[in-house]
Amino acid sequence: MADIEGKVQEQREKGRKQWDSQLSFCLAAIGSAVGLGNVWRFPYLVSTYGGAPFLIPYFVILIFVGMPILAMELSIGTFFQAGDADAFGSMNPRLRGIGLASIFAGYTITFYYCIILAYAVVMFGQSFQATSSIEWVQNPEDNFNRHVSMVAAPNNDFNWRVFIGLAVVWILIFLSIFKGVKSTGWIVKFTVPLPLLIIVILIIRAAFLPGAGDGLKQYLIKWNPETLNDEGIWNDSIGQVFFSLGICMGVMTAYSSHNPKKSTNVALNEKIISLADAGIALLGGFAIYEVLGYMVYKCTDEGGIAVECENKYYKQKSMGLAFVAYPEGLATLEAPQFWGIIFFGCLIMLGIDSAFSLTECMITFFKDCWIGLRYRFKIWMIVLSSCIIGFLAGFLYLFGASGLKYLDIVDRYINNWGMVLIGFLECFAIGWVYKTEEQTKVVGKIPVYIYNFGYFLSLLIGTLLATILPHNAKDGVTGEIARQKAYDGELGKSLGIGMGVFLCGWALTICISLVMALGKGAGLGPSLWALMGWHGADDLRKKANNAVRNQEKMVNGNQIH
Repeated sequence: MADIEGKVQEQREKGRKQWDSQLSFCLAAIGSAVGLGNVWRFPYLVSTYGGAPFLIPYFVILIFVGMPILAMELSIGTFFQAGDADAFGSMNPRLRGIGLASIFAGYTITFYYCIILAYAVVMFGQSFQATSSIEWVQNPEDNFNRHVSMVAAPNNDFNWRVFIGLAVVWILIFLSIFKGVKSTGWIVKFTVPLPLLIIVILIIRAAFLPGAGDGLKQYLIKWNPETLNDEGIWNDSIGQVFFSLGICMGVMTAYSSHNPKKSTNVALNEKIISLADAGIALLGGFAIYEVLGYMVYKCTDEGGIAVECENKYYKQKSMGLAFVAYPEGLATLEAPQFWGIIFFGCLIMLGIDSAFSLTECMITFFKDCWIGLRYRFKIWMIVLSSCIIGFLAGFLYLFGASGLKYLDIVDRYINNWGMVLIGFLECFAIGWVYKTEEQTKVVGKIPVYIYNFGYFLSLLIGTLLATILPHNAKDGVTGEIARQKAYDGELGKSLGIGMGVFLCGWALTICISLVMALGKGAGLGPSLWALMGWHGADDLRKKANNAVRNQEKMVNGNQIH
């Protein structure tokens, strides 16, 4: 079996195309990570949760969850030279399903993500008309609700405008990746820096508008620490980090599989990608909220009530920011056509990188599977098939209000819950399954199985106690009152009980498995490391460090010559 896997690995690596430079890879990965969510979802969440306080859970999740998983996926792709399914399958055939789940989730996201891109294409096209004829200039909200998304249309009619926009989007995706990493590497050299330049231009222009400073205060400067008590702030932070970084979707594994196996600095790439993603998200918020501050100023200046004006613009959600509130501000500027073209063009370029990277995951999987390795189909044939399937799947979202309802459902459950589950399973595979043979060599199979089972059983029981106890008050109170009682003190008690049960169960598990392990004669230190060490993660760490050393040798060798 090991010989067969080795031959498959060798065949997969043979002739595998690589990025023409690390710059191309980093730009492609940043382009995948930086998308539409950086422009509207991140700024909206910051404002919703009291401004700057949202950054606390966001950066905690980014540093302690997002960046480690990103480094893990970059390492997996680089050192196994395969996409998610075949990389996890190489670790253990039973783990292949984890990789398939991430690829399927990412490809499914593409179906509705391209619908949102199609909205931008439609409004981009509208911007080429005379000012008096541009529908989003006359009434942005009515235009978006009735003519673009058709959410306010009387019937669930087929949306022909978005249908055409969707076709344009998938054609752009095909043209971006039909030659593999070679065409992608060339495309991202324009589609990544150009939107960043446009955002800077929009920030500079909006900075001269009255009320722009108030918008920035609403965005970042205001401080409402009470929002940290809101349980939703952590859920939304996790969703934002996972979706924005593009982790657990197969993207980063697929992209990094085209990096040199022996000379790629994974740690450096991970820092560049994650910090660039967070930085551009923060920057995008400045462009959005400067204009929103101006619109609030304009609303109150025309006699509107301050609170109502603030709620109208600052409380706009997700797509409402990009397709209603912001265009309303652009419509008041001189030459709104110009500003509309560069803004919606910016959205298209930001989104297209993410869209074709998610499609690339499915293409990489098909190239790496046994069918692809046996028949060696042309890349453009695989890309064309994937694009046609994605285009047809998008029809589900082309029927007015019902289409948007399906979009919200799929987005919520795949992005907020599916990605977290896949992330957990990926970490479990690397930390607890990959390289278990190294553990069993030292202490045997039974102690390892007892330790793993006991640890997770203790964790499960402790977590259930921590979450169930505060919602079962003795007086029978339920719902929001029970939740408030939990935060008033009962939650702390339940967390303490749950943590205590987990630690006691874990300690008991260590003792039992260690007693059995010591019978093998390995000694206390080696036995503890064999049982409690994350051998899979340690193997990836060693490979990453060796790659950095090889890179340094290559650089020093070139300097000498």
